Amino acid sequence: MELGIKHFLRVFLLIVNTLTVVIGIATVAVAVLTFVNSSSYDVGESMFVVTVSIILIIGFLVLAIGVFGCIASITQSPVLSNVYSFLLAILFIVEVITLIFVLVREKETTKVVMDLFESRVDNYYSNDTTEAENQAIDVFQTSLECCGFDSFEDYDTPPESCCRQEDTAWDECPTTDQFKVGCEKSMKEFMDGAQDLIAAIIGFALLLNIVSIASACYIKRNTVPYDKM
Repeated sequence: MELGIKHFLRVFLLIVNTLTVVIGIATVAVAVLTFVNSSSYDVGESMFVVTVSIILIIGFLVLAIGVFGCIASITQSPVLSNVYSFLLAILFIVEVITLIFVLVREKETTKVVMDLFESRVDNYYSNDTTEAENQAIDVFQTSLECCGFDSFEDYDTPPESCCRQEDTAWDECPTTDQFKVGCEKSMKEFMDGAQDLIAAIIGFALLLNIVSIASACYIKRNTVPYDKM
């Protein structure tokens, strides 16, 4: 019975940690690419660097956990199992802190993003806004089917993203396809939904971490030295 449970947990950890390696590589890649393309952004430099650096560190941590987890699952090495459990404990603490931050600062984060969106709308046609920021505004307006912050009147001439028809100027856009409602309400709903989703994902990750730590401890406790199954 114990042999069957142990084998199942080894396979479970191997699958989980293989996915963890993939997620870690993807996270590191996104952080590195963001740094490389950082010249396209004009968001508070210090905040930007800190945020991306944290994402990069978390990416390397997740990658290390996945690698050690896979090797420990295959070799059943007590040393690697200890390292794996230690890294999982660190990640657990990071996830708890992140979850608390998301829940406590939810309204403040939403306000910061909405204020940033409003300021970029006001400067859409000025040199103070980069092309990347305008593209972000366009994506939001097209996806949420809205225009401007309060309404389409925030613009002297609403951009093409305020029309349901792709690549169609405002003057040539049929009235029925023009987005005239502002993005304030839709942005708030989007941010609230996004943060709830992030909290749910972190909560699931915490549960998975607990199961992974328990599984690793069970395997280690029931492994005879040099037993290769």
